[in-house]
Amino acid sequence: MARISLIGPGAIGSAVGGALLDAGHEVTFCARKAFTRLSVRKEDERPKMHLVNVVTAPEDLSEADWVLVCVKTYQVPGVADWLKAAVTPGAKVAVLQNGIEQRENVEPFVPEGTEIVPVIIDLPASRKAPGEVVWKRIAQAFVPEGEAGKAFVALFEGSFLTAETTEDFVTRGWLKLCNNAPSGAVLALTGLPLGVMHSPGVAEVARAILTECIAVGRADGAKLDDELIERQMQAFLSAPAQEGNSMYEDRMAGRPMEWSARNAVILRKGEKHGIATPVSAVVVPLLQAISEAKA
Repeated sequence: MARISLIGPGAIGSAVGGALLDAGHEVTFCARKAFTRLSVRKEDERPKMHLVNVVTAPEDLSEADWVLVCVKTYQVPGVADWLKAAVTPGAKVAVLQNGIEQRENVEPFVPEGTEIVPVIIDLPASRKAPGEVVWKRIAQAFVPEGEAGKAFVALFEGSFLTAETTEDFVTRGWLKLCNNAPSGAVLALTGLPLGVMHSPGVAEVARAILTECIAVGRADGAKLDDELIERQMQAFLSAPAQEGNSMYEDRMAGRPMEWSARNAVILRKGEKHGIATPVSAVVVPLLQAISEAKA
């Protein structure tokens, strides 16, 4: 049994926390507001209930073997006090976030030399209330190979979430970004679910963002094949018309959005590698303006 401090019990954090409790670990949830029970349910199935330990102040934390960072990328500076209290000598930090910069997001807020495990999480989930989350379709996590990665994978043995190490974490990250960058931008800009991809010209905007993402990803070392554009576009066009994503949900709820991790990263990496990204250069300021207006 591992001692785990989980920072950010939103949709992903609550679902992951439920999986860790299923596996028999001691999980402390770090939250702004206390709750006493955790309900984790796969869509169309009965919920599994857990009594939980929740702390609402960093000074109430005990030592942990693992610290899981499950807040969104733009929220990391806001949990600096939690990280300072949670990351004691010997603790490993796993960062479960969108994008490809998980290590870079957290490194400034933890002691030098802390072992940081970046995590690609595929777990469509919705938080219905504090301590209540519903997930659907898939529950997977990928981490780089190595001893820390193996230890992270072992945390989820016996749970509904499948964790695996991968020898090509860079490609895994960019493959997810190739889904997140076009769909997140289009849905956030239009305020409409995935059925908007069938509106005149909209799919071509998504295709243009995807094309830039693939070009930059390849320059960054990802192995992205020539057929990826058509596979990804077909996935967008065949998705249920009312399906959304986290960028869409954040815009509808009036919350800030992860435009930097999902779209501005294409600009940053494109500039680094000398790859032109004119479509993203137009899209990113619009996403930023919408997000900051909601903040």
